[in-house]
Amino acid sequence: MPVFDENGNQINRDEELPKMNDPEESGGGFPPPPKKQFPVLPAVLGIVALILAVVAVMFFLKANTLEQEVEILKKAKTQLAAAETKLQDAAKENQKARAELSQVKNELDAMRARNQSLEDQLAKKKAAPPAPKKAAAPDKKPAPKKPVPKKP
Repeated sequence: MPVFDENGNQINRDEELPKMNDPEESGGGFPPPPKKQFPVLPAVLGIVALILAVVAVMFFLKANTLEQEVEILKKAKTQLAAAETKLQDAAKENQKARAELSQVKNELDAMRARNQSLEDQLAKKKAAPPAPKKAAAPDKKPAPKKPVPKKP
C-alpha cells in the first residue's frame, strides 16, 4: 500500500523520513480556520433576560407575601370590628345598669325621707299628751263557750 505525505505526494519507502511542511510557511495545505468572534449581542441580551427573570421572580414572591399579609389584616380587621361591637354592647348595658342603679338610689332616698317623716310624726304623737278618754261603756262579759261534745 502506498504512503502519501501531507501534500498528497507519494513517498518512497527508501527515504528515511518523509518531508513535512513547516506550519509557518504559507505553502499549500489547509488554510488556517477563520477565528469566530464571540457573539456579544446575544450574550448581553441573555444576561439582561436572566436579570429580568430574577427580578420578576422576586416581585412575584413579594406580591404573594403582601397578599398573605392583606388577608391577615382583613381577618384582624373583622375581629377588631366584632370586638368593637361587643364593647359597644357592653357600654350600653353598663349605661342601663347605671341608670337603673341611679333610679333605685333615688327611690331609696325617697323612701328614707318618707320613713324619716313618718318617724317624726310618730314621735310627735307619742310626745303629745294623750287625749281624755270618753266615758267607758259598761263592761260586757263575753258569753261562756259551750264545750264541744265528745264523740263516742
